[in-house]
Amino acid sequence: MAQQAPQKDAMDVLQAWVDDYNARAQPAIPLGSAGEAGGAQLRLRYSRAAGEVSIFHMVAVSRNGRPAILVRRFDGPTPDTAVQAGLWASTELGRR
Repeated sequence: MAQQAPQKDAMDVLQAWVDDYNARAQPAIPLGSAGEAGGAQLRLRYSRAAGEVSIFHMVAVSRNGRPAILVRRFDGPTPDTAVQAGLWASTELGRR
């Protein structure tokens, strides 16, 4: 991995990993990532075809006083899939 600045949170770690993967593998369709300040949510995004996306969504939560990471995959048309993943994460984080 190339020399990097100190990583601040989970988003930084995920982005560094995605950048390193894309640089090394040089895939035809590169991975993307997104997240939220503080790292409660992280998403890997893969655009399979025009207008289609796969999202691997991770959410950090507390269940029965213990930390947990919930993971779910979403596939389909980009706008609908992004909304579906966001609604799931909001529900798991107790925001809806």
